[in-house]
Amino acid sequence: MGRIGGHWLVWLFAAVGLIGILCIIALVAMIVGSEGHREVAKVAGAKQETVFAVGTPEELPGTNLLHLPVYASQGGRAGSGPYSGSRDDQRNLLLIDKESGVSRRILPNNERRIVSVRFLPARAETGPSDRDDVVAAAAPADGGQEKTAPAAYYLLVLDQGGASQAQDILVGALSDGRQGIIMQGIDGLDASWMKGPTQIGLIVRERLGLYYRIIDIPSLKVVQSRRLEIDR
Repeated sequence: MGRIGGHWLVWLFAAVGLIGILCIIALVAMIVGSEGHREVAKVAGAKQETVFAVGTPEELPGTNLLHLPVYASQGGRAGSGPYSGSRDDQRNLLLIDKESGVSRRILPNNERRIVSVRFLPARAETGPSDRDDVVAAAAPADGGQEKTAPAAYYLLVLDQGGASQAQDILVGALSDGRQGIIMQGIDGLDASWMKGPTQIGLIVRERLGLYYRIIDIPSLKVVQSRRLEIDR
């Protein structure tokens, strides 16, 4: 009996310890979740009818601009709580001049979902990247520490909306706001990089094909397209 009782005590202490660990994990998850929600705050539109959520303004390296994401609000109307935006449902992007306070929206309205946003420098990069907010690192001529190259262009992937799962690609210049839809109806963007100071390289999927394409920014056109063969 002594041995049996000892085993029960060991199992009892083990169970209590496991419950304590689970409680700590749950508490940490609640804290992290609440901190994440504080990063998007609800704001009303100009007509005070539709409510959107905004994220944290972030600086664009090498520029005077802040970029501020705008999200669709889960509540949808004013007065339904201070924090309820979803970072999976971005609807616009504000560019704000830090000195003058002048701002501009990238999209004319908030009807389309933004799949991804990428900022690119006016210089060639060493290779493709699929990260958002891509800005290349440029080594200074004097051999000192590396510095970040100024952001010069933006690239947005947009859902077409409705029942369609197709996407469009919008490209623009930060300096003057000149922009345009470069591609329509693609299946997805897998990589983007600066091929040169005024050209963006892309790997895109379209109609079950995989393509290498080059965008010329001054003309806002695709100047090269090559299908990549994967089953020779």
